[in-house]
Amino acid sequence: MERLKPYAYDWIACLLFLALPLVIFWQSATSLEEQGVAHGGPMDNAALFPRMVAWLLLGLALVNGVRLAMGRGARTSPVAPTETTPLAVIVAGCFVVYLMAVPYLGYHLATPVLMALLLRLFGIRNSLSLCGGIAMSLVVAAVFQGLLNVVLPVGMFKITLFG
Repeated sequence: MERLKPYAYDWIACLLFLALPLVIFWQSATSLEEQGVAHGGPMDNAALFPRMVAWLLLGLALVNGVRLAMGRGARTSPVAPTETTPLAVIVAGCFVVYLMAVPYLGYHLATPVLMALLLRLFGIRNSLSLCGGIAMSLVVAAVFQGLLNVVLPVGMFKITLFG
């Protein structure tokens, strides 16, 4: 398989980072709106922080897109792609797919899969990846859902563990 040209990775990463805020805005307008947690003050509005992060990501992606369009990407940059650049693009793509799947599958089904997949991509063997993915998602859920009382997406199966 022929490797992509160095600047192609810049455009792929830019598009993935542009997709992330769009998915966040979509979820805020659909899933969080349906749950009734997308309005109000900071303590009642579960969409407030994700929207702030989405606006920041959108701004950075647009700045990067302009930089690439003006020819200031990898073609002229002293920082060339490394052997792990394709892995970074795959990981960013996994996050986009994860964000799109969470409203349907819920946190407790989608997150262990993502965590196990990421651990496997980083070279951890299958059994440890699976155990680590489940453990990490449970710890995060216990903190956010159990201690901080944050509403995590329940998906179509309405699974909740700590709330």
